[in-house]
Amino acid sequence: MTAGKKILVVEDEEEYRLLLENVLGEAGYSVFAARTGKKGLELLSAHAPDLILLDVMLPDMVGFDFCRKVRAGGGAAGTPILFCTVRSAVSSLARGVKEGGTDYVLKPFVVSDLLARVEAALKRQRP
Repeated sequence: MTAGKKILVVEDEEEYRLLLENVLGEAGYSVFAARTGKKGLELLSAHAPDLILLDVMLPDMVGFDFCRKVRAGGGAAGTPILFCTVRSAVSSLARGVKEGGTDYVLKPFVVSDLLARVEAALKRQRP
């Protein structure tokens, strides 16, 4: 399932970004990571990922705005987006789904839960 699948991680916290890169890479995914929404949108265009793992709070934009831009775009509009958020921001998760998010992962996360959600989102992805 993971062979050839590309994941874009957009996360400003270095600790989480590196952890996500390592965990997903070890699981067999090709991972591209960005610290800002602007860089994430550049990587989205350059690499056409199969899934986006997106922090809600970025230094240059809110993850919901990033999601809206992806959904409004052409080829990437159907790409699954998993929001990452801290437990204190759980109330914003309903908004994430309304904005076009596929699912969410709470930080700090359990690696097995993260990988299960990634795999499930990829399985539901439209061809």
